[in-house]
Amino acid sequence: MSRYAAALDFGSSKVALAVGEKLPTGIRIVSYHDAESAGIECGEIVNDFKVEETVRALVEQAAAELHEPIESVSIGLSGRALHSKDLPCTINRPNPKAYITEDEVREITRKRYNATLEGDEVVFEAIPQAYSTEDRIGITHDELIGMVGGRIEAGFKLFYGRKSIVDRRITVLDKCGLHLDKAILSPIASARAVLSRPEMENGVALVDIGKGSTEVAIVKDNIVRHVAIIPFGGDSVTADIKNELNITARWAEIIKIEHGRCCEEYAVENKKLVLKNENDIVDGEVELILLARVIEARMSEIFDAVRYVIDQSGYAQKISGGVVITGGCCHLDNIIQLAGALLGQKVRLAAPQGSIDSNSQEAAVVGAASPAVGAECE
Repeated sequence: MSRYAAALDFGSSKVALAVGEKLPTGIRIVSYHDAESAGIECGEIVNDFKVEETVRALVEQAAAELHEPIESVSIGLSGRALHSKDLPCTINRPNPKAYITEDEVREITRKRYNATLEGDEVVFEAIPQAYSTEDRIGITHDELIGMVGGRIEAGFKLFYGRKSIVDRRITVLDKCGLHLDKAILSPIASARAVLSRPEMENGVALVDIGKGSTEVAIVKDNIVRHVAIIPFGGDSVTADIKNELNITARWAEIIKIEHGRCCEEYAVENKKLVLKNENDIVDGEVELILLARVIEARMSEIFDAVRYVIDQSGYAQKISGGVVITGGCCHLDNIIQLAGALLGQKVRLAAPQGSIDSNSQEAAVVGAASPAVGAECE
């Protein structure tokens, strides 16, 4: 049996494969590879064949690097059609004098995955928020184990979506000869990869800004309390630049990455970029201050939506750890200043450094790798 575990993230900009082993110092990522996505939109597979080709190539790269086959993987789940709801439940115990065991509590959680939902929706994650007995209210999992009582009351947060989101991923894995280990929501995986223990205990909002969407996970007392998907991301910024500045999508993406700022006030006035193609022919000109104005408008919309998610979760006053931003779009200049001003929280940028061993591959220590690395951390 291999000592390694592998995780795949099906992102809208990149598909990433991380292979690691668990050490006392964290996950040591021994192999990390990614490739541009083809056939994935907003976290959902739309062209199975193209995704299969990408996954197969990544698996072959990792297997050659490690000199052993990759036979099973964990996967990340994302997409705009993600929903959540609270689900209370009461369990009457046949023997009130028997100690409550770990297996008993685990079975309570397992049954929540069979909750009845509409249409073809299934539960992706069932996360217990608190437990109560006849004698104690609002206790944690660890406090519950070893107690006695005739009744356990539990409050769960269910995260659910279309069954096809999982099924299409499994289809791709099957065609690549891979077995599914487990599935985890991408925003929860990112949270596990980049958040510190004090942040997860004191309360924090993780904001993962990807290509097709922005994912938010709120963690308090080491429990995921809320997850939401905002249907705007880096692609929306690129599209705005293309349309407002009348340039191609290729140029829009290039200048966003190389010259983009989130705050107009920091842009240099009266300075233009001259866009020249490989034949040294001018494709257009762009004023830096106008570029910043376009980016600030869309990023402000994204952070306004993030603030709404935080406010609606009921945890706006309970996240003393502030907001942590990760993902492929987290390194735009002045993003901390803009996010801090609009969210009213302290803000930091993060990549999966604290959760992985220092001897891991350098390629895995970037914000875009957070979902794949985080799936290893469960």
